Amino acid sequence: MKNVIILIIASILFIHVSSAQSVDKDTKEQFNKAVDFINQNDHEKAIMTLDSVIQGDPYFGRAYLERGKLLFQVDSTEEALHDFTRAVFINSDLGEANFYMGYIHYKNNRPDTAIRYLTIALEKNYSNPEVYYVRGLANYDLKDYNNAISNFNNAIDADYDFAYAYNDRGSAKMHTDDIQGAIQDFKKAVSYNKKLPFVYNNLGNAQLQASDYESAIESFSGAIDLDPNYYKAYINRGRVKTIMENYDEATTDLKKAIQIHQDDAQALNNLGIVYLKQMEFEKAIQQFDQAIEENGSLAEAYLNRGMARENLGDLDKACKDWKMAGELGLDKADKYLEDCK
Repeated sequence: MKNVIILIIASILFIHVSSAQSVDKDTKEQFNKAVDFINQNDHEKAIMTLDSVIQGDPYFGRAYLERGKLLFQVDSTEEALHDFTRAVFINSDLGEANFYMGYIHYKNNRPDTAIRYLTIALEKNYSNPEVYYVRGLANYDLKDYNNAISNFNNAIDADYDFAYAYNDRGSAKMHTDDIQGAIQDFKKAVSYNKKLPFVYNNLGNAQLQASDYESAIESFSGAIDLDPNYYKAYINRGRVKTIMENYDEATTDLKKAIQIHQDDAQALNNLGIVYLKQMEFEKAIQQFDQAIEENGSLAEAYLNRGMARENLGDLDKACKDWKMAGELGLDKADKYLEDCK
């Protein structure tokens, strides 16, 4: 989600440019010239002009704000954060600066700090839908799904066709077991933006949870149509086809996922499951071996390899695998370990 939000933020970078602050005539003219460069998308000249403005008046808070926004856009986040901090120090009412500070902290994996600054931005009457959206993302990262949903609600109330907010509200609803609510949100997101493969993938996962397998396949296929290299959609479509016992097509999907992303442990494990269900135990073990090599903490790969080994008559190794699966936190391994006593 952190990559997605950059697309949203870019659309609001320059909509609050103002020279309302009381400054001398020459500084004001220089600032207005910087604004012209911003509107012309000549960011290099804009930054150079703002440098001159700040040199002439080190207490021009909005100049720091606008320079910070430009630096933010080119990913000079530490320099941008310095400018936003300076802007707020000079003028504590610059809620927009608090918003960008909050977003930078969110981007740098500091969700608690992000929420604090985003809340200040709202208190300073900077209430763009993106403020609620980023605060919702920060809540989501903290696993505070109810507050995440509340913030996404506010973002949607302010911008009814905010596709990203519908998508992330759907993801939060999945964590609160509101599967049907999640499906409706993902469908809304698709209706407002049909070019986001990850939304189709999320919709497919929700439909899979609801056991609506045909719809799930359609959604995963929609993700693949938009991005033929979206390996996660192949993994998920392969999973559905495995459930439906369409093993040939499941194998094709999972092999395609592995071709795109060779070290994906989940794809390797899921292909092993297909072989396991077809009683091709040696092939299954090879896939589980590779999955474990890529991710030694994938408990289900140990569980599944244990089942394949049991079917080949190697109960000792099977028990070792089930024991490892249990140690990695997979509760259902206990049932298999009963055969090892």
